Parts: sequence; C-alpha cells; structure tokens
Amino acid sequence: MDFGPSTTVALSTLAEGDIIRAPHHHRHRRPGGPDVQNRNYKRKGKPITRFCIVLKQNSTSVTVTYLATFDKSTTLPTTLKQQYWYPIQPATQEGSYVPLPALNQRAQWACLRKKQELHLSAVPKFTTTVVADSVTKIRNAMKA
Repeated sequence: MDFGPSTTVALSTLAEGDIIRAPHHHRHRRPGGPDVQNRNYKRKGKPITRFCIVLKQNSTSVTVTYLATFDKSTTLPTTLKQQYWYPIQPATQEGSYVPLPALNQRAQWACLRKKQELHLSAVPKFTTTVVADSVTKIRNAMKA
C-alpha cells in the first residue's frame, strides 16, 4: 500500500490520524472456543507487521487499530462480519458504515474488533494521515 515515504520517529511524536507500521498481535476468540491466534502469527512465530492508524496518543504509548486489504477487492469477504470493519474508499458500503475518505487507490478497512496499545520507542510514520473526523468515527465504532 502506498502511504508515501516513511520516516522513523519516536512514539511520543505521533498524533491521532498518523499512519504507522507496527507489530500487531492478532488474537480472536472462536464462539464457544479458546483464544486462537491468526494463522500467520503461528506460522512465523512472531507478530505480524501491519499498517496502523493512531487513534489516541497516551503518555507513554499510542492506541492503534490496523488496516486490512483483501486481495485488491472493493468488497468485504463474505466470511467476515461487517460490524468489525470500517470501509475506506474505494471500498463499498455493505453494512451500516459509510466509507471514509480514501487514503490511496486501494480499498481498505479499519479493524473495529480491538484497539491495541503500543509501547515502542520508534516506528515508521508515513506522510499520509487520516482526517480527524474519520479517526473519531473509527474510535466511536470500536467494539473493544
């Protein structure tokens, strides 16, 4: 995905709406089952590095959610629940969320399942940013 050039910056310099690349620990719970880790996490034995949106700057950390694309599709895969994904144009509206303004030419979705708190010293930050209104809509739609 193209978010422009990146510069490695201290976590303390980040602001809401910044797009960064950071390790993401993806865990989800199967209905009636134990916590399950994403298959890529298990295969590689380490967190997956993903593009993330900074949702909140904290005193010693930032709260983020990750961005996903699905093989250049503009529609969400039917195997995923619409309530957990906020579309970003050119992604289409399939549920109750109206797509947010485009960040680049690829359809993307912000994960609404769970926020993640990052405690890192530095991360790559990109020149593209998410507008404040979009950050607020994502944060207000978050499930956990």
